[in-house]
Amino acid sequence: MSRLLQLPREIRDLVYEHYFRGAGGFVYDFAANKLRRADGHPIELALVLTCRHVAAEAHGLALRVNTLRFTTFHSDDTQEHASLLHLFNLGIRHRKEILLNSRAPDFLSWEQAQAMKSLHPHFAPVIDHWRAHGKGWEVVRLFTDCECSVTPSIWHDFVASTLNLVSQHPEFLSKARGHGLEYMPVDSFGSLPARTPEQDLYDDNRTLSLCEARPMPWQITHMEELAELRELTTGPGLYGRNIKYTYSAASVALRLLQSMPKAARDNIRKVLLIEDRESIAFPQSHGTGFIDICRNHPQLNVERFVSLWGNALPMSDADLHIHRSGCQDFFDKGYRTFDGCDANSISKGVGTWIMEARALPSLGMPHGSFTLVLDGDPLPEQTSQVFKIIQRDAAWQTALDICYARRILPRPSWFEQRLHTAGFIHEDFPEAVGAISLHSSLIRTNFPVCAPYDVEQLLREHEGWTPNDWEAGWALHEPREFLTEAPLPPWHQLRWQHVIR
Repeated sequence: MSRLLQLPREIRDLVYEHYFRGAGGFVYDFAANKLRRADGHPIELALVLTCRHVAAEAHGLALRVNTLRFTTFHSDDTQEHASLLHLFNLGIRHRKEILLNSRAPDFLSWEQAQAMKSLHPHFAPVIDHWRAHGKGWEVVRLFTDCECSVTPSIWHDFVASTLNLVSQHPEFLSKARGHGLEYMPVDSFGSLPARTPEQDLYDDNRTLSLCEARPMPWQITHMEELAELRELTTGPGLYGRNIKYTYSAASVALRLLQSMPKAARDNIRKVLLIEDRESIAFPQSHGTGFIDICRNHPQLNVERFVSLWGNALPMSDADLHIHRSGCQDFFDKGYRTFDGCDANSISKGVGTWIMEARALPSLGMPHGSFTLVLDGDPLPEQTSQVFKIIQRDAAWQTALDICYARRILPRPSWFEQRLHTAGFIHEDFPEAVGAISLHSSLIRTNFPVCAPYDVEQLLREHEGWTPNDWEAGWALHEPREFLTEAPLPPWHQLRWQHVIR
């Protein structure tokens, strides 16, 4: 009998664990679609070949004792596929929105409207607007600005389900066919070309396929599936020459996990997603792709780290055009040397990540299975100051809500609040921010969180302010922008070629 088997079982288990545990866990080789040890050594499995008894005792242990680590991924080989996947996901969503806005006023019956309002009470004002006023600019604006008003994935689910309902009207296809919409670009440097006269984007087959299409943005599709998505848009697509279209760490992990047999997934205990760069196709929502896996594998714990400096902190609207154009002269000649992160953009950019994660339990994510970590490394103290901007904006929104409730200020309409009130980030934004700490379960930080703002003091300081005063005051963030510090490179270098949105 092997000397190993002569040891007590508890000792053998320690030997097995020491043997299989790799420093840093396992990392993912995208090209091979396989795991390897983080220290560069191959995963050693020879021990399980010694005898059946050892193989049975150590079965699945390599996956159980090692964290599986995934990062964002880009390569020259995946650049075209990733760019098209990004553009087609944007294009399909945009076409659904425009088609719905044009047809819902005509074909959404009173009974259907009541049913949709019961299913989607947050969007009752949109449905009422269609019923009362027809298609309108306010709703089109909401389509493009929805990130600052509602959780985007929840909004797009509403659009898709309402369009499916409207498409059941017997005249829908004929009206859609005659609608003749030109394709509206979805992205200044990532737009799909407008349809040509010989292309009918609203022929019956394409329209039905568009209504039925529910692409999962976290899915890295095969080329055959990508061709099907292409049919629902308008052509090959255009993309910025110098932008690195990157898969999210969540998408990369799902690619491997979905290729594994269930028996292997049963052994996995910890998955770490490191979202260190901006990535394609609404990456904030990619946690949704783990819901079924976490429900089927309750032992699995997923931690998703989103780097604030490298990813979630947004480029300002003023600098967005320059970064997405990828004009190398701006970089080489030092025109962007003094760029910083615009404080006015922070809450909406980071807020989308927060609100998408906050929505996961309502979509079916099991409690304790998933955590979003707002990653402030390698500048935790400075990141705490950045997060104070988010806390301030949450307090500002709460203060406005109190002013409306106390009739100090006139309450804006649902549309006015979302489209024209700078201090409104999201309906549940203050509560979501208030729940975040170093130790909160669903969304936490790895940097110190300062004490929240005193809302009553904020109200006292701004007593007598008009709506215009509150609007102007919101933009007076202090500081106005944040610069990176060592060991990070300057802000413009850190984000160059990686700005996708």
